[in-house]
Amino acid sequence: MQYIEQLIYILVFTLIITACQPGQDNQEEYYIEWDKTSLFRIAEEGGYPRLCRLNDGTLLVAYENRRGDVVVKKSRDEGVTWDDPVTAYEKFEYVDPHSSSFTTVNIANPEMVQLINGDILLACNLRPVKEGIYPFSIALKRSVDMGRTWCPAQILYRAAPFFGDGCWEPSFLILPDGTIHIYFANELPYRNSDEQEISMIQSVDHGHTWSEKPSTVSFRQGHRDGMPVAIHDGTNIYVAIEDNLSGQFKPYIIRSSVYNPWGNAVPGDSPYRYAALRSVLPDTVYAGAPYLIRTESDVYVLSYQTTHNRGSDWERSTMEVQVSSTPSDFHNPSRPFVVPLSREAKWNSLADLGGNTIAALTSTNFEGGKIGIWMIKGKIKKIE
Repeated sequence: MQYIEQLIYILVFTLIITACQPGQDNQEEYYIEWDKTSLFRIAEEGGYPRLCRLNDGTLLVAYENRRGDVVVKKSRDEGVTWDDPVTAYEKFEYVDPHSSSFTTVNIANPEMVQLINGDILLACNLRPVKEGIYPFSIALKRSVDMGRTWCPAQILYRAAPFFGDGCWEPSFLILPDGTIHIYFANELPYRNSDEQEISMIQSVDHGHTWSEKPSTVSFRQGHRDGMPVAIHDGTNIYVAIEDNLSGQFKPYIIRSSVYNPWGNAVPGDSPYRYAALRSVLPDTVYAGAPYLIRTESDVYVLSYQTTHNRGSDWERSTMEVQVSSTPSDFHNPSRPFVVPLSREAKWNSLADLGGNTIAALTSTNFEGGKIGIWMIKGKIKKIE
């Protein structure tokens, strides 16, 4: 009798998992063809690029300039040429009024979104150089003139002033009702361990005020959920995260309803958490820093940086991209940039340019010299 009960339990649990994941029957099969003639260096030096198409059709890219600031550049010809950089968020010096201790605070991890009224929001991660003086924080800047100038910053969330208890990598999602989410990796709740969760704060007034207490989106006990990027399909929210269940990070997807988002945090054994890739990578392979988009043609594209077939040093990772007709079962991997094993292409992102064309952006030194910002376009094609 006990054996039968166990079989019933396994069957029911399997059915729940299957029901909670997007269907894989009758999927269209896609691949990406990268246009090597579109390869372009946007900046000679920089990191962590993010691209946004504005409502006037222009392209705006934000990135770290490797000197502590976040800058933006604009293109009016689909990325062929770019304007001079504008400093959107400048590093600053902070002096503790109680102890007179001081530190430089660098600006990192830029992410952008444009609201329906035309305002551009820029979320960043504040990173103090010296510990114990200024808290690692999530901050917001706003531009009301298409990125030419930027308003003073709002500090939305403060973690601890120590690297091991910080907060990291903010990203945006706008829901159908106009609610804005900012997702980020958060170590603050786990100051006595090396664990990390995905947290979320939200705004219902176009980003002017934000929830004071973040919601816990996901947490795998004993591990480190990280680097969230969210999309939605009108019904469900899908967040790509890096999950180190296997020891090395791999891309996973966590899911919630658009109508009642994250009523419960997604634990490690939830059916609302699943591995993103069709083909499982070996446990020893690193595949972190995922980035997820849904194109206007309803195709899903996922990128990550990986050591697969490159050795064991994650610092020498390269960008890899996979594609799917659903927010799961990603397949047909390709590498937009040809990167020697001794070099890197990291902190990547994707952007939908329309017409089944996407942009891949990376910070790389594949040609030698400094790590700069590069972009290439790819065409999503259906396998007939």
